[in-house]
Amino acid sequence: MAADEIRLWAMDGAGCAAPLDPAGQTDTERLLEDTLVRNPELLLPGLSVVGRQVQTPGGPLDLLGVDDDGRLVVFELKRGTVTRDAVAQVLDYASFLEFMPEGELADFIAAGSGTHGAESIGDFAEWYESKSGGQELSALKPVRMALVGLGVDERATRMAQLLAGKGVDFSLLTFHGFTYNGATFLARQMPVAAADEPERAGPRGSRRPTVRLGRRARWERLSQVLQETAEQRPEVKAMWDAALDMFRGNFPGIQENPSGGVSDWARRRLQLRLPGRGPIAALQLGPDANHPASLLVMFFPVAVGACLPEFVQLRQELPYQTYPQNDLQRKQEGILEIQFYINSLAEWESRKDQLAAVTRSVYEALQQGDDDGEDEE
Repeated sequence: MAADEIRLWAMDGAGCAAPLDPAGQTDTERLLEDTLVRNPELLLPGLSVVGRQVQTPGGPLDLLGVDDDGRLVVFELKRGTVTRDAVAQVLDYASFLEFMPEGELADFIAAGSGTHGAESIGDFAEWYESKSGGQELSALKPVRMALVGLGVDERATRMAQLLAGKGVDFSLLTFHGFTYNGATFLARQMPVAAADEPERAGPRGSRRPTVRLGRRARWERLSQVLQETAEQRPEVKAMWDAALDMFRGNFPGIQENPSGGVSDWARRRLQLRLPGRGPIAALQLGPDANHPASLLVMFFPVAVGACLPEFVQLRQELPYQTYPQNDLQRKQEGILEIQFYINSLAEWESRKDQLAAVTRSVYEALQQGDDDGEDEE
């Protein structure tokens, strides 16, 4: 079976089409890597290149970047067609970084920066906090992988599809070079998710990896939802603002991150975390099919486990729903995600003191746990 071929034509004002000639592979190879370092958005929107030709035990890693979501991305560039050997190579690089302790990883990235046109970074932890909007270094993982070339063979494609189908964030990026009137053009096919496309399943779901939005896109999406809510349901927006102020007042240093994914609920949720930890709580606008309330105030298992007696009492006083986890022990102990429902501003006023008290207790318990851990060391 013949391989597909991409062809381009230049159109003039009279409707005439002039074919663009495929660029010589040698010329395209020479330009591709330099072009991608100077223009990382050709690889991923919001990408920052933090390393080029970074030395690892498995050889020099072509490009190392941090995407708009704060994830570390390993790029293996091939001068020509991507083969199955390249799949093994990028897996080797990614596994080396994946199992590296976070502090060691930060030092490794900083030491490998600043060469061959990559950004120079003195303190990677400080740079990353600014880049990611306050996320912890743990958000760098799991490491993403991408193979970049001027074509890809069937075996490499099959292997990449298998990895992606198992939930591994693995991509193939193929560029094509063309020339016209002395200029060189690069073409790349870009996947785009429809606005109403449901969130794709993870490791046990479809053969395609989960679609996730970058941090900037997530903030823009949530801001639009909040603006629409303020115009159409001002009381609900007032409830949201009051609940967010409650968290900010009782969780010093709280970090706010809109949820990823493209599902309907994700665009209306703001996750709240403390430095050095994953998400502790969240706010979500309703209603939807699963949550009829106007506002959900959520506490994740790490928060519930820190103050279980307080949450047991609160569940007797406020309407709520629990979200089941896969962890059987947590189910038995009752340490689940708890979602409290708020339907009106008057209801919020009557319950805010109870929610503020348990929020403050969670913060103090988590801080006490951190202090105890430092004392043990």
